[in-house]
Amino acid sequence: LASNQSGIALAGQPPQLRIVARPRDAVQWAIYYQPILTPLIDPSAPATVQNLALRESLEAFSQGDLTAAFDRLEGIAGPARNERFYLYRAGLLLAVGRVEEASLDIDQALVLAPESGEAYALRAVISIAQNDPEQALVNGGEAVARSPRSSAARIALSYAQQANFELEAARETLFQAVQDQPDDNLAWARLAELRLSVGDLDGALEAAERATSLGPELGRTQTVLGFARLAQIKLSDAKAAFERAIGLESESSLARLGLGLAKIRDGELPEGRREIEIAAALDPNNALIRSYLGKAYFDERRDRLAEEQLNLAKQLDPNDPTPYFYDAIRKQTINRPVEALHDLQRSIELNNNRAVYRSRLLLDEDLAARSASLGRIYRDLGFEQLALVEGWKSVNIDPANYSAHRFLADTYAALPRHEIARVSELLQSQLRQPINITPIQPQLAQSNLFVLEGAGSSDPSFNEFGPLFTRDRFTLQANGIVGGNDIRGDDLVVAGIANRFSFSAGQYHFITDGFRENNDLKENIYNAFFQARLTTRTSVQAELRAKDSKRGDLFLRFDPDNFDFDLRNTDKVNSLRFGFHHVFTPNSDIIANVQFQRADFDVRIPEAFDLRVDEDGGMVEGQFLHETSGFKFTTGAGHTEVDRKDLVSVFVPFEFQSVDEAQLRHTNLYLYSQIDYLDDVTLTLGASADFFMGGIVDRDQFNPKVGVTWTPSPGTTLRAAVFRSLAKTLISDQTIEPTQVAGFSQFFIDVEGADTWRYGIAIDQQFSVDLYAGAEFSRRELEVPGQILFPEPEVILQAFNEHLSRGYFYWTPHREWAINAEYQYERFARDLSFTGPEDFTKLETHRVLLGAHFFHPSGLKANMKGTYVNQSGEFGTFFGTIVPGEDQFWVVDASVGYRLPRRWGLITLAGKNIFDEKFSFQDTDPANPGIAPDRIILMRFNLFF
Repeated sequence: LASNQSGIALAGQPPQLRIVARPRDAVQWAIYYQPILTPLIDPSAPATVQNLALRESLEAFSQGDLTAAFDRLEGIAGPARNERFYLYRAGLLLAVGRVEEASLDIDQALVLAPESGEAYALRAVISIAQNDPEQALVNGGEAVARSPRSSAARIALSYAQQANFELEAARETLFQAVQDQPDDNLAWARLAELRLSVGDLDGALEAAERATSLGPELGRTQTVLGFARLAQIKLSDAKAAFERAIGLESESSLARLGLGLAKIRDGELPEGRREIEIAAALDPNNALIRSYLGKAYFDERRDRLAEEQLNLAKQLDPNDPTPYFYDAIRKQTINRPVEALHDLQRSIELNNNRAVYRSRLLLDEDLAARSASLGRIYRDLGFEQLALVEGWKSVNIDPANYSAHRFLADTYAALPRHEIARVSELLQSQLRQPINITPIQPQLAQSNLFVLEGAGSSDPSFNEFGPLFTRDRFTLQANGIVGGNDIRGDDLVVAGIANRFSFSAGQYHFITDGFRENNDLKENIYNAFFQARLTTRTSVQAELRAKDSKRGDLFLRFDPDNFDFDLRNTDKVNSLRFGFHHVFTPNSDIIANVQFQRADFDVRIPEAFDLRVDEDGGMVEGQFLHETSGFKFTTGAGHTEVDRKDLVSVFVPFEFQSVDEAQLRHTNLYLYSQIDYLDDVTLTLGASADFFMGGIVDRDQFNPKVGVTWTPSPGTTLRAAVFRSLAKTLISDQTIEPTQVAGFSQFFIDVEGADTWRYGIAIDQQFSVDLYAGAEFSRRELEVPGQILFPEPEVILQAFNEHLSRGYFYWTPHREWAINAEYQYERFARDLSFTGPEDFTKLETHRVLLGAHFFHPSGLKANMKGTYVNQSGEFGTFFGTIVPGEDQFWVVDASVGYRLPRRWGLITLAGKNIFDEKFSFQDTDPANPGIAPDRIILMRFNLFF
């Protein structure tokens, strides 16, 4: 059958095709109408023939035998056909989708009893099933007004409220229903369902068990019990409940969907998908079931079928963001990122202009979908600034959402000098994440890798090849790179899920000879991660990391000859981390992190100088988050202790040694609040206090935080902030304190104890789904502690100033093309007494980035990026003098890649500085270089198994 066609089959005749004018009406038998009425029979009624028939009908209904339930009603006539009879029969008719006949019975019940609230309750259910939530709310309100103590009326109103996204009001309505009618199993089942939708898993299971005890032979109660057990990962119990529900109500699509989800979660993807197919056959107009079926086909790598189901879901419920979100992920993985962006924007619009990470109804936890990185779509398009805007917005709207933090962590890689913010957001994501199979690349949690942008074995968000469903399974991801300057690198990660446990283990290796003498790098990183879900509310995790790095002088300074021919650096860092997450209520939780680290750093010039730094440190942090309507606050504290021993050996012009031991202590407290009582304005107010001792200077400092985000129109966002911060003593450069205020990052890699004020203002504008622009201006004022050793040791405070500005323009003129243009401006002013490792006192840099990106549905992709740099300043030289300098140049990068079929991976050939431009350039983020000083050709592969 095609669209607008139906078939009719008569006894003894072949099926015949016919055209229908209203195809939605032709399948009304399959629309699922929510049950709300416990059959209305007066237990004190005399045992007449007609009352006996009614009781037999009720018994048949309770056993799931609808045919017998209807048959028993045929003998009832005369006065026994009162309003209770018509309402009961209307409920039966709705159960089999005979909505027109049910409507007639409802009208007749209102003729006999004009004040019947149950009649309006049934009308509300019909309005919900026919996707008319506004009329459902009117009918539900009328039902409660006419029958305030009727649980059926309140159940109907709760459905109407949920359909209008009034979840708190729906929950209050149901609380009243079970208080008024504590023995109504449908009311308890409905309460369990709603508690599931808001994440109250323990409360959902309690209500579901109460409903089942009151109505063990009712399929609806068994179905809700199955979902409650599934949410608690009690898979065998969940399957048993769903199978019993199907035995009681074979037509229940929701029970079939639940059984399918339970089987998929247990690692039985084909079997689970078949159950969801049956659910879709039973309820073909259910957009949510179509979305889940599309997800299942996606995980089976059956793209055509996944596309069909997601398109059906969009047609059936144009207001549901779920299928648009899943389809965005699907299109991105098959090399259609422009179309993916359009679907993603539509999904955002449908969810109150915020990034969507989960299904609206939360029928399963939908974990893997939430951990799929939305940032990857923007990064493929070259729209890094747009990704950052959406990342900040997502974290501010839902700070408890682990996917929002992971999204922001991935996109922070696009900004220079944001390594602390990046690895800190990753830590917060890990602490809040549920059991999932997203692999943790060993290098992700490491800051300052000294690897040229695009020259690593994989991008931060390489989990694009992962599944949408969380299920028990193992996965392997392998990535590698080879290229000029003798670049060789790989990372291999294995991950798995087994019921309530997940793990990830991997290794990262990178080696290069560099672009000049003594510019070599060799790095090995190992990672092992384990997580256990102890209860529905509590999870714990442990992570072990090890890093071994050897390198020469890697800094790219303005004077190409300003490097040390003999300088060698060796880093060995081992860390152990324990994490804890507990959810008190769906609106409040706590996270805690305990981390230990032992690090040995060796900086030496053979036969001239040797500095060995040994550090043993530990850090403990805790954070409490609470959200209410219009208000969120985050409060926490942390304490870090580091024992540091410096051994300095000087061999020329005369030999001597010195040992310096220090104990660094840093305690911080903070409180941040997000106030959004006004629809278009979010106000951030907060403060932190730092108590730092043992460094160059001791500081006790109070730090106010103020930020505002205003959305005067759906496409316009204005941000502004002013705040103070103190450069922290951190373990692994990570913290769980919020990293940004109104989108402006707080933490940079500065000298310990540096006092910073930052001021910023920004505007982001979406003109259409294809056109974006924005600008940001900020200033950092720093008071940096330093030491002078000659002629006498002395501590000084130096004034640094930094101006940072960015502008962007993004355009998708065609579904296969994306164009980006960006402007970046940096200005630094430093005291002459401290030039920093970059070796400059003044620096002004203008950058213009122009890019074009091409994507073909066949899997072929290509891009070209040109970067214009105009830089001037006062720079150090090899001889230790400060001289002025300036240069301007263009650097062009290009790449071509191919996405392997069925999401097996990606192969890329890339060229950095393809015209081999020679220039003088001072990199302000030398530990994460972005411009190649010579031509490099790279071949990279990313494989997923």
